[in-house]
Amino acid sequence: MTPVAQRINAHAAAHRIDTTLDTRRYALANGRHDTARAAVLLLSGSASISLDKDSIELAAPALAWVNVPPQSHLRVSAGSSGYLLSLSDVLVKEAAGQGAESVPLRYLADRRVVQNRLDAAEAVQEMSASFRSIERELKLGGKASWSYLTAHLTLILIHCWRLSGLEDVSQQGHSTNSTLLMRFRHLAELHLREHWKIARYAAELGISHDRLHDICVRTLKRTPLELLHDRLTHEACLRLVRSGLTIEQVAADLGFRSTTHFSRFFRLRTGLTPARYRLEAKQQLSRHEALAIRNYADWP
Repeated sequence: MTPVAQRINAHAAAHRIDTTLDTRRYALANGRHDTARAAVLLLSGSASISLDKDSIELAAPALAWVNVPPQSHLRVSAGSSGYLLSLSDVLVKEAAGQGAESVPLRYLADRRVVQNRLDAAEAVQEMSASFRSIERELKLGGKASWSYLTAHLTLILIHCWRLSGLEDVSQQGHSTNSTLLMRFRHLAELHLREHWKIARYAAELGISHDRLHDICVRTLKRTPLELLHDRLTHEACLRLVRSGLTIEQVAADLGFRSTTHFSRFFRLRTGLTPARYRLEAKQQLSRHEALAIRNYADWP
């Protein structure tokens, strides 16, 4: 494996599932704690995905996009074929993009998509090409591998979006409030580490502070600041559990003016200091991993 391939394999893993006479089982996390999402393209046969106590049945041709809790796995029946991708949060966010057109992809990325017996041969063929290209790139590596991976993953996300029906929902027209909340979420993704004031978010949205507050509380039962703090806590948990960064580095990476400020914020949000949280996460990984991978799918 080339050095480039080694670097990109820190963010993704791919399995080509060939037809065999035996039932096979694949860990969705592929032995890594930084796996946030998994994508399955089942080309023939049947399979099931186990997510904690939840089970998802797949019948080919099928597509699944899921969050990855601990100990989750894919069980493939004899005679089945397809692909499995295990993906880091960093890679998924990069593929979703940051432009205005990326909002529905970011919306989709936190959600579950399961489509069985797809009646879309051309889409299945195109997705199969992208899954195959990602698998090959992870083995070989090459110039601009990161861009190559994200380009194909973006295509997969677009197909997930179209096949899921979310595209139809968006075209039917969101309410003004839903559209504003979606834009607020997008701005939060872009500027979370800059610690913008709520008034600045409101100004960027072209509405008043009070209206943004009212929309969030009436729709999500959370204030804008609480939503931002939820997301910031989520990012902090991810870094404490999944990265080798020091607490000082985590604080700086998230835009806190000091480690003391970060520690105070984190303790108020979780009841634990960052150091204690990291220690307990190592001792009881399964319990804290559930917190660390918490998304904010309440957002529209």
